[in-house]
Amino acid sequence: MRLSRERIFHLADRILTELKAADGVTLAKSEEEVRVELMRALTDEAKLEETIDQEVRKILRSYARPPAEGSAEWEILYEKTRGEVSRRRFRF
Repeated sequence: MRLSRERIFHLADRILTELKAADGVTLAKSEEEVRVELMRALTDEAKLEETIDQEVRKILRSYARPPAEGSAEWEILYEKTRGEVSRRRFRF
């Protein structure tokens, strides 16, 4: 799912609000600096998710008989392939 800039800003603002309300949390930087860093992290994560999605779709299209997108078979293969791609990318 592609996140709009407004959605990313909203999520960063919600996270910042929760951090400020949490007991024992003290911001080491200004609220604006923390918000900008949260937005950067959320944007990077969204880009990563998008590249994984593109790779999975490419793999599924490469099958000799690709399943119809949205079918139960496609959903199962998508989730399985997505897990494999994620594990491969984040192997330490």
